[in-house]
Amino acid sequence: MPCYPIIINMKKILPLVLLSTILYSSLTAQTIEPSASVNKNFLQIELESIYSIQKEDSKKMESWSIPSALLRYGLMNGFELQLNAPIIKEKLWENDHLIHSLNKFDDIQIGFSMNLWRENKLLPEASIMIRAILPTDKKFKLNKIGEIISLNFSNKILNKIYINYNLGYAQETDNSKAGFYIVNVSYELNSKLHFFIENFGDFNKESLISHNLNIGGGYNFKHNFMIDLSITKGVNHNLFYTGGIITWVINTN
Repeated sequence: MPCYPIIINMKKILPLVLLSTILYSSLTAQTIEPSASVNKNFLQIELESIYSIQKEDSKKMESWSIPSALLRYGLMNGFELQLNAPIIKEKLWENDHLIHSLNKFDDIQIGFSMNLWRENKLLPEASIMIRAILPTDKKFKLNKIGEIISLNFSNKILNKIYINYNLGYAQETDNSKAGFYIVNVSYELNSKLHFFIENFGDFNKESLISHNLNIGGGYNFKHNFMIDLSITKGVNHNLFYTGGIITWVINTN
């Protein structure tokens, strides 16, 4: 199954720290969080680069991850450790004038994913993912630690078609909070080539904050090496991004 971004607070310019690209252990990627952990003693390295444009009134934020790195290690069967370290280049424009530009090492995410149960007919395969978001600024405080909690599910519909879905909650380091969802349909054309389409967004008690459509595909060059590409467009807000991810799986045993 698959993965790519999670936009948690679309009222903020550039919420890309929570645009995570997470791949399934069978090496198909997208935005969806995987419903199973990587195998024991396997290290999965994911290097992602995303270029995004987000507009709000007279302001425009351009962002480029160069790249972000996600490490997933199977500590035991059904349990993996995760570390996400994003490097971001940002430019903020107002009325077509550049007013802000910087490169930064963004907030680090550290946590784990644990399998809950296997698929059984209509019962989906399931896992839970929990991450802490650690701010990297000089004014680090315990009360500024954020969190992401996600329940991740998957069903095999037909021989080559999967439906994958996540439901979760995120609290950023500035204490802003939102729920998020991802619904993904993946089609495996053959052992090398796959395609996907997904809808994802975030919400609070009052409304659906953002609503986005993501399409893409990937190619498995080897059993442990893959490249994925995708394009996303905001449905109810002005967001566009495109990106790619390289995934490499290593048996450390």
